[in-house]
Amino acid sequence: MMKTLTTAHDFKALQTTSVLCKSAGVTRGQLRLYEDAGLIAPQSRTEAGYRQYGSDTLDRLKAIRHLKDLGFTLAEIALLLSERDHGTLDAPALERLAGAVVVKIDERMAALHVIRAYVAPVAVGDMGVLQDEDCNFVLAFLSALSGGTAQKRA
Repeated sequence: MMKTLTTAHDFKALQTTSVLCKSAGVTRGQLRLYEDAGLIAPQSRTEAGYRQYGSDTLDRLKAIRHLKDLGFTLAEIALLLSERDHGTLDAPALERLAGAVVVKIDERMAALHVIRAYVAPVAVGDMGVLQDEDCNFVLAFLSALSGGTAQKRA
């Protein structure tokens, strides 16, 4: 439920969508996605219907972005934020979530180790890995990271 503005201080404390997006480093689409998922809510609307967000929304968006960067889904983030917002702790739900996150982290680390095993020799000048037809992904991977096209020199 949105509150009505009553003071000039309240009005100045609110941020428009564009200011909030710029400050938090998110797009309008991400902002709406987070709003649709129930992760954030506008504090009020202007007479013209524009959303206005409270100053605490910026910190919340930064937390959401950080959790997304760590690999949490929006549903998982919603659970974590709900726990924080309501001050209740559903220990079994958090334990299941933590277990799932550990599995995801382990899977990502294993995948990164495989990629590292192929990329590390190239980093020190050993282009032999690029001769293997099954390892063409290394060249594509390095090209994608560099934003350009890597040349096969081997």
